[in-house]
Amino acid sequence: RQVEQEYGTIMFFVHLKSDEGTRRDGEKLAIFGPKRGRRGAELKVMAAIESRLPGHLTEDMQEHISDSEDWGTDVRRLKMDEMSWALGKKGATRKKLARASNCIVEYVGSVVHMSGTKRERTLAGEYLKWIMDQLVGHVEVDTEIRDDVAVLHIPQDCVGYVTGLKRATLSRIEEEWGAFMLFMDRKEDTHRQKEKAKLAIFGTRKNRRGAELKVMSTVEGKCPKYFTTGIHEGEERGEWGTDIYRFRGEELSYALGKEGMTKRKLAKAADCILEYVGDYAFCSGTRSERGRGMRYLKWLLRQRSGPVRVEDLGLSKRMTDVAEVQIPKETIPEVMGPKGSGLRSIEEQTATFLFMAFDRGGAEVLVICGADATNRSSAEHAVRAVVNDVERGR
Repeated sequence: RQVEQEYGTIMFFVHLKSDEGTRRDGEKLAIFGPKRGRRGAELKVMAAIESRLPGHLTEDMQEHISDSEDWGTDVRRLKMDEMSWALGKKGATRKKLARASNCIVEYVGSVVHMSGTKRERTLAGEYLKWIMDQLVGHVEVDTEIRDDVAVLHIPQDCVGYVTGLKRATLSRIEEEWGAFMLFMDRKEDTHRQKEKAKLAIFGTRKNRRGAELKVMSTVEGKCPKYFTTGIHEGEERGEWGTDIYRFRGEELSYALGKEGMTKRKLAKAADCILEYVGDYAFCSGTRSERGRGMRYLKWLLRQRSGPVRVEDLGLSKRMTDVAEVQIPKETIPEVMGPKGSGLRSIEEQTATFLFMAFDRGGAEVLVICGADATNRSSAEHAVRAVVNDVERGR
């Protein structure tokens, strides 16, 4: 079941009529689902078999590089003493390689299988090679000719802070965003007292941008104004880009929330990248993603100054990510919960952003915001369930 959930497949053992009366040395496992999911589940099952029967599947397995541009599998053997390094703690290294390259990466014994398109397999193979190269020395990559990397120059006195004890901070950011990060400065450069260290962030566009902003936020906390000097708020015109908002007064702490919960809530609901760097909110993604993220942030901040009115939100028919729900006045306290805990719980469960507002007639309505229609519907269903419970209890 765990494999099915991870790869979105259905699996069960089958017994074919043609097998009747014949001696079976094993069972047939059928795996149903999309091509990528089937392959991931298949490799996961192979890995489980190999762990119980070492050599059963890999004894005669040869290294192989597929020449298919569309879909294929590259196979590479590792030495047993390299496996723990390539796998990482609880499989963290394998997982970040897979997410950064958007490739299926599974280890069957000491044999690495990388399945996906030609580009995905190539990226996964390169990232794996760089990880293994770290065992013997420094890794150098020409980042100028690559389109899968973002580069940040980090002040030397912030490198330890960004890296963390035993690389804990970088690993946490990699895990959160599915990126792969390396400091690229040569060993001989450390003797020259360079003022900045070069950090390369590899991954898909969205993943590396999220990791990049997270690192910028971390550095800004240690070295204020390092990344934000000369920054101005505004919107980018391109389909993909970053919009910036400057916080005023106490807005930042309000928009951040306890342990960053409010910021994460807005990002999930809008399906955008939202990070706070110093006194600025950076919202990255497509034009529609950025639009949602900035609207939700500004609607949140409106709540600081008192009741919100629907007519002040600037809603239009083009905004398909917003719904208004009428709630019986007498049930609103139960829907809200103590200090808003009821709404917060529904938001967390449904990846939405909820708040009360007054309509033109002066009645309170619940505003449900979210990029995903299913999530908005789930939030409305959860609210109506509370309302029904309250009305039945009278």
